[in-house]
Amino acid sequence: SLTEVAGDHGTHLTCSVMRMMSSMVVVLTMMAMAQTQNTIRKMTIAAIFDEGGDRKHELAFRHAVQAVNRNRDILSGVSLHAETVQIPEDDSFTAERKTCHLLEKGVVAIFGPISKSSSEHIRSITDSMEIPFIETRWNYRSQKVIGSAGGYAFNLHPDITTLGTAYLDLMEAYQWKTITILYQDNDSLMTIQQILKKTATVGPMDQFRLVVKQLVHNENGYRDVLKEIFLSESNLIVLECEKKILQEVLRQCQQVGLISQGYHFLLTSLDAHTINLDNFKYGGTNITAFRMINVEKPEVQNVIYNIVESMLDQELRTTNSNIPGGNLDTTTALIYDSVHAFALALHELSAVQQVHQRPLDCSGQTAWVHGNSLVNYMKMVEFVGLSGPIKFDTSGLRTQFEMDLMELQMGGLTKVGSWNSLDHLSLSRVEKKSKEGGTPDPMANKTFVITAILNPPYTMLVESHKKLTGNARFEGFAIDLAKELSLVLGFNFTFKLVDDNKYGSEISPGNWNGMLGEVMDGVADFCIADISITSSRASAFAFTMPWLNLGISILYTKPRAAAPSLLAFLDPFTTDVYICTLLMFVLVTLIIYVLARFSPNQWEEPDNCIKDPEEYTNQYNFLNSFWFVLGALMQQGSDVEPLSLCVRFAGGVWFFFALIMIASYTANLAAFLTVETLETPIKSVEDLPGQDEIWYGAMEGGSTAGFFENSNNDVYQKIWQFMSGVHQAEVMLEGNIEGVEKVEESNGKYAFFMESASIQYLVERRCKLSQVGGLLDSKGYGIATRQGTPYKTLLDNAILKLLEGGTLHRLKVRWWKQKRGGGACDAKGGGGGVSPLGLANVAGVFLVTMIGCAVASVFAFLEFLYGTKQSAKDCGVTWAEEMRTELKFIFQCHGNTRELRGRDSDSDSSNSHSSQVSLEESPPYARRKSNHSQGELPFKIRLGMVESPYSKKSESSHKSTDSKSTKLGSEDEEQNQNGNPFDE
Repeated sequence: SLTEVAGDHGTHLTCSVMRMMSSMVVVLTMMAMAQTQNTIRKMTIAAIFDEGGDRKHELAFRHAVQAVNRNRDILSGVSLHAETVQIPEDDSFTAERKTCHLLEKGVVAIFGPISKSSSEHIRSITDSMEIPFIETRWNYRSQKVIGSAGGYAFNLHPDITTLGTAYLDLMEAYQWKTITILYQDNDSLMTIQQILKKTATVGPMDQFRLVVKQLVHNENGYRDVLKEIFLSESNLIVLECEKKILQEVLRQCQQVGLISQGYHFLLTSLDAHTINLDNFKYGGTNITAFRMINVEKPEVQNVIYNIVESMLDQELRTTNSNIPGGNLDTTTALIYDSVHAFALALHELSAVQQVHQRPLDCSGQTAWVHGNSLVNYMKMVEFVGLSGPIKFDTSGLRTQFEMDLMELQMGGLTKVGSWNSLDHLSLSRVEKKSKEGGTPDPMANKTFVITAILNPPYTMLVESHKKLTGNARFEGFAIDLAKELSLVLGFNFTFKLVDDNKYGSEISPGNWNGMLGEVMDGVADFCIADISITSSRASAFAFTMPWLNLGISILYTKPRAAAPSLLAFLDPFTTDVYICTLLMFVLVTLIIYVLARFSPNQWEEPDNCIKDPEEYTNQYNFLNSFWFVLGALMQQGSDVEPLSLCVRFAGGVWFFFALIMIASYTANLAAFLTVETLETPIKSVEDLPGQDEIWYGAMEGGSTAGFFENSNNDVYQKIWQFMSGVHQAEVMLEGNIEGVEKVEESNGKYAFFMESASIQYLVERRCKLSQVGGLLDSKGYGIATRQGTPYKTLLDNAILKLLEGGTLHRLKVRWWKQKRGGGACDAKGGGGGVSPLGLANVAGVFLVTMIGCAVASVFAFLEFLYGTKQSAKDCGVTWAEEMRTELKFIFQCHGNTRELRGRDSDSDSSNSHSSQVSLEESPPYARRKSNHSQGELPFKIRLGMVESPYSKKSESSHKSTDSKSTKLGSEDEEQNQNGNPFDE
């Protein structure tokens, strides 16, 4: 009906209106969202990292971007988007490709990688595009690159010239005069260039001196150069190397003895605070470094927490809920600060102009219009970041910064001062000095008796023609040590020699003899001598801290030159080289033999002037091939000439092989014959128990003997069993002097255990002696006092001051290397030159020559027997008669021709036929004619000369089967049945 139709029409109309309203709501919502998005502009900053680099760098970059986006005080209308890519280290091609890809996507800044070549290549691209390029790496070219006209690069790393000034300020404050600089590579020298420039301003009266050495890495690590520094007695060391090798270098310094009392290290790495230095704080070494990152700041701790938390995956977080603490390295902090520096500059630029990012093409046709303005605002940025105050100069360099001065103490690296570009070095550690009128020093103005024992270089009698008394009678290291201590503590002293000439051992409970007995009995107050601190002695006496660290080592004779080998001429090559050369010799001989037979050009006419010869001969039978190869190897040549191209080519290759081998042999032989090989019977203590030719011992009753007696080491126990066995009276001596003399007199049959310090003193003066192996233990010499006296602490502090000031080091150099004949062996070591070769060096060559002549004589005798037998058979005489005739002719020793003798024979061609091949069967190629025939035997009649001294043959019988001759025009082949017997 009409009513129903009208109702249906109204229902459809209502649905259409509702759908239209819904669509409008959706459109309005999308327009609102779009308007909201338009109010916050998105800008992309990209960072390029090296593949395999530190993961914390990328995490710090992303965390910094997030921190900027959360801070609405800057860039309120801009949202930074972090884009990161990774490239292979120092791969310029990949760096360019990925940089161009980032520019095509549109970026407003690029943060560069750590690698040198990639960073500089990216910088050149960003300069052309006028895109800011921000670096955090160490760059010694920053002044040339960043400060150049039109440059758009910034570097947050401290300027290396200013860093060098900080290091120089520290050296001047510590009054360092003689310094050893250890640098990693040539680029490292730029960091210390300010120290090197210091030498240009040193006057003739100044004492400033530098020793520069490179950290060369070889199979021994860095130990070789570190050992040189240890032997040079240099104790002020500047270590310039990267963080990744710093801990390894320090560990090897500890192994060679540089981490010990008296040494002072300055670490130029700004990441020294991130290295675990706990293993180096017990050796008494003063280790100093600078740091830029103050990890005690809350903001630094917060960044460390977020970075470490991001590095923990879900499995690690479930197993360990505690976030591990750590130190923030300088590069990570600089990356974090660089993002904030750029954000501040972009914020200031956005306040004065509308900044838009746009895609760019690497073709260089267009550039970013805001790049120049943004760079100018970057130069005006000033704020305090994780790495301290950040400010750039007009060249884009960070020349104003602050650093903390750190020293390694028992609690770790501790801040002892600070440095900044304006005020320079400021030390917060002040030496405490006694105030006037304070508590009196218990040792001041007192006189103490010091007992000692005569033992160079510690205590010695002064060599003088005058009669001396008192302390003037003595000199040595112990005497100078007492003088230095008296200057520090203000006391007087009197030296006396021990009465029983012993160091001191417990003869009964509570009773001691020697110097220690005099201290215990009150005869002397102190004992200053080379007396070791042991557990038994320390329980009865109060020993100061060690004033000299040492250990037990082996005193032995210097390595001697080994006796020349009879076969020394075989030394240039190894056995496998000789075997391969021999195999190559045989192989080339066979190859030339086969090639000569295979090539048609090597077959030639005989040299008997036959117009149309029926045979062709080949020079290269097996023996001639052997002789040709041998003559080339011996560089003597031969009369066998190659004709075909293949043989000539093979011969040329063999000539080249022989040239290289002979030249290499000659060069190596000269080195082997002129360089002496030293014999070292023992290299360490482990070699002693396993042999019975070299006896060994120590001083009886001393601490060295006690060390072996109380040791639980199997090797040391075996050594003690020998020294305390049936040979005890011969190997255990009363003193060190007797041991030294026995080592010299035994001519390598005796080794003596004693302290390494005494050995170092002896080897400087007695050139027959040397130290074998390393240290068997570690101990020190201390000053012995009675227990309960108040002097130990004062003496400890005084010794520590002498160590830190380098006084003890200078005393050791004076008495070990300078006084009383020091350096005598070094002076004798000069001269050089090459010693002439004796008969023993080349005796093997004479022997081989004589053996070769003897073998040739044997071959000649065998040929003589065989030839005379054949000749006797042909001539119809007895063998003995033929030998007598030949020997009679031979021993005439003159004449080169002789008549043929023997019976007449008409068996010319019937008994000796050459091999024949019919013309139809011969190969269809031309024959080469020649005037030489090597297919015949050397015993051939030429112009009436005798063919052989042993037989008479017809001319047709000299065509042997070994020459592989071929006769033309014949159809039948026959074997030469009665040819020369040498051709069989």
